[in-house]
Amino acid sequence: MDQHTSLRRNGLVFALWALGALGAVLLFRDTLGSHLANRDFVAVWVAGKLALSGQAVRAYDHANLLAVAHQMVGTTPLIAYPYPPHALFLAIPLSLLPLPVAYWGWQAFSAAFFYIAARPYAPTNFPKILAILTPAALISVGFGQVGLFFGALWLFAFNGSALAAGALTFKPHLGFLVACEAARRKEVLRVVAVAIAMVGLSAALFGIDAWRAWLTEAVVHQVGDLAGRDYTNWYNKMTTPFLGFGIVGWFFFAAAAIGLLFMRFDVFTAATASFLIAPYGFHYDMSVVCLGFGLLLFSKRATMAPWQTFIVALGFLVPLIVGLGTWFAPPLLLAGLYVQVKHPLQFHDLGSASLTREDASGAE
Repeated sequence: MDQHTSLRRNGLVFALWALGALGAVLLFRDTLGSHLANRDFVAVWVAGKLALSGQAVRAYDHANLLAVAHQMVGTTPLIAYPYPPHALFLAIPLSLLPLPVAYWGWQAFSAAFFYIAARPYAPTNFPKILAILTPAALISVGFGQVGLFFGALWLFAFNGSALAAGALTFKPHLGFLVACEAARRKEVLRVVAVAIAMVGLSAALFGIDAWRAWLTEAVVHQVGDLAGRDYTNWYNKMTTPFLGFGIVGWFFFAAAAIGLLFMRFDVFTAATASFLIAPYGFHYDMSVVCLGFGLLLFSKRATMAPWQTFIVALGFLVPLIVGLGTWFAPPLLLAGLYVQVKHPLQFHDLGSASLTREDASGAE
C-alpha cells in the first residue's frame, strides 16, 4: 500500500492525533504560558548546580531547593527533586547552561531520543514524527518533565539495551516491569551490573549521604504524600488507581493488569500495565502508553470491533481525560490493555525472538 492510500485510510487516526495535540495545548495553556522558573524542570537544573558545588545532599531538602531556586531565578511554587543520585549525571551538564537553553535543549534532546527509540516499533507507512506529538509527549514538554526521556529508555530497553534498562532505575516505580523483560531475554546480570555501576559511581562522586538523603527525604516525602492523602491537584494529573480507588481498588486493578500481562507481555502492554500496578504515575509519564494506543489504531483498526476502537481512542486521550478526575483513567487503561492483549502488535528489528515482523502496510 502506498503512502497516500495509507494516509487516506487512517484519516480518523490522524484526526484523533490532532485532537490530542490541540487538547494538550488548550488544557495546559496556563502551564505553557508560565515562566520557565516555575516549571518542574527547574528542580533538575538547581539540583545539578548543587551537586556540581559538592552539595548534592541539599537537593533533597525541599525547603532548601526552593530557596536556592527562588534566589537564582525567582521560582515561587513548591518544587522537589525526586530522582536518585545517579540521575544527577544528567542534571549536572544541564545546570551549566542558562535556564532557557537548558530547558529547551533538554526537551529537544528528549524528543529526538524518543523519536529514534520509537522508529523500530512503527510500521513503514506511519509518520514517525507523530511519536513525539502525542498528548503525553506535549504535556511532558510543557511541564518541563522527563516523560519523553523515560519513554525513550523504555523503548530502548525493550529493544535489548541493558544500558537503558539499568538507567530506568532513575524512575523505579514506573520502570520496574523492565526487569521482567530482562529476565525473559536472560539479561538480568547485565542489567544489574549496569545499575550497580551507576549507583556505585554516583555514591563515589556525590557521597553516600546523597543516597541516604534520597531515601530519607525524597522517598519518604513521596510515600508520606500518598499515605497522608495530601494530593492537592494530583486528582487531575495522576492516572494510577491508588489515588481514586484506594488500596482495595488499586489491588484489583493491579491484579487484573498482571493477569493480562501473563496473556501478552510486550513493550506496550507492559507500559500500560505499569500505570495500573504502580502506586503513582502522572499524565506526562505516559509517552509510551499513548504511542502504543496510537499505533494500535493505525495498524489494527480494521480488525477491531467498534467498541474496541473507541476504548483505544480514549486510552490515547487519557492524559487529557484525567483532567476530569483521576477516577476515569484506570478503567480506561485496563480496558485498553485488554484490547492490546487481544490485538497484539508485532515488530521487526527487535532483539526479542517472540516478536516477529508485522505487515508494514500500516492498515490491515
